[in-house]
Amino acid sequence: MTSTLWIGLAGTVLGLAFLINAYRTLRVSIHGHAANAARIHIPVVIMFLPVLWFIVAVKYFSG
Repeated sequence: MTSTLWIGLAGTVLGLAFLINAYRTLRVSIHGHAANAARIHIPVVIMFLPVLWFIVAVKYFSG
């Protein structure tokens, strides 16, 4: 596998770790700075993953 695919996999694992941590934080508390950060991380990760794989696909298939 090329380095582009490894970067895509690493980014996916990192993004999913942020997503899991955000959900875990929201289950513990619904108020405060940590809960607000968790609410921000969820849509950011949801937007990040498709863009990441689009860039990986363009880079991988362009040559």
